[in-house]
Amino acid sequence: MKNNLLSILIFCCCAVATQFLSQRVSAQTASASASMTVEQLKAIKAIKVANLDKDTYFKSGGFILDRYEERPAYVFTYSDGITRKIYLYKVFTAEDTKELGLLAIYQNTKTSEIKPFVIPGASADRKAWDAYIDDLKYVGEKEPGLMSTLTFVLSREMAGLLSGGGAKSDEGGAKKKEEYNFCFAPNAPVTMADGSSKNISAITAGDVVLGYNVQTKTLQSTTVTRLDIHQGNFELTGVWLAPVNEVTADIRAALTAPILLEATANHPVLTTNGRKALGDVKAGDVLYRYDPSTNGTAAYTVVKTKKDVRSVKSVYNLATQSGAYLVDQTVVMDK
Repeated sequence: MKNNLLSILIFCCCAVATQFLSQRVSAQTASASASMTVEQLKAIKAIKVANLDKDTYFKSGGFILDRYEERPAYVFTYSDGITRKIYLYKVFTAEDTKELGLLAIYQNTKTSEIKPFVIPGASADRKAWDAYIDDLKYVGEKEPGLMSTLTFVLSREMAGLLSGGGAKSDEGGAKKKEEYNFCFAPNAPVTMADGSSKNISAITAGDVVLGYNVQTKTLQSTTVTRLDIHQGNFELTGVWLAPVNEVTADIRAALTAPILLEATANHPVLTTNGRKALGDVKAGDVLYRYDPSTNGTAAYTVVKTKKDVRSVKSVYNLATQSGAYLVDQTVVMDK
């Protein structure tokens, strides 16, 4: 009986803390929030985070996940010796960066069990809230230690918001929103399926461009599903590339002039070590470029980087079926 009463108390505390936290977060972003539907809740719940410690913000499907207040995981070690963690993300719509709610991810480090809880915003559909409460009741109570850790995290964040410690300025919010604009300048040349090029600003949904299959590591034709356009003031980062064989060749050989690739600092490119934001690319990193002579890719080494090459008033990005395409013949990833 005592254990049942304790479980009920923890459940009620978690539900109340969630409601207060949701209301406070929504109040701070009322002009930039949207109502979550139960369908969106299910889609968000299905998102898989590859690396919970490193993936602090990213796009998945039609959503953007951003680590709440850029904080690391909450870590709990109980008397049973098991370390439990809670990772908290804000969730936005990818199309217009409207805030939907929160995603709390519970991790049991002993069993590697992962349990996501999608916390709707205050204006969410009633069915979305019902689904969240069901998760607390039927999922949360089955995992020892889950409800107490989740309740602590939500209560702690709620207390911070009530005291004013968790508030973000409008300027900070605008800056974070700008960080989601993974894009290229209007004149960035996109490699088409036939090998020709077209400015990214002239691309339309339905165009067939040259894409890249990360699994098979081969080039392939891919269809553009959407063109994103953002207006404002955007600084572009630049990296200069040279063929790997020339960088390691005899210095007396005539070298090709390095090729400049520029984009917003957070736009992901494909390196030999995997996906990496352009602003994190360093001299010595290796990217892939289209080689017309083999109809494949060739390795190019980064020989120089610069953070602020130039600024532009509008930037563009493509969404493709393959998830990767070529800008100035260099393999870049969808955002």
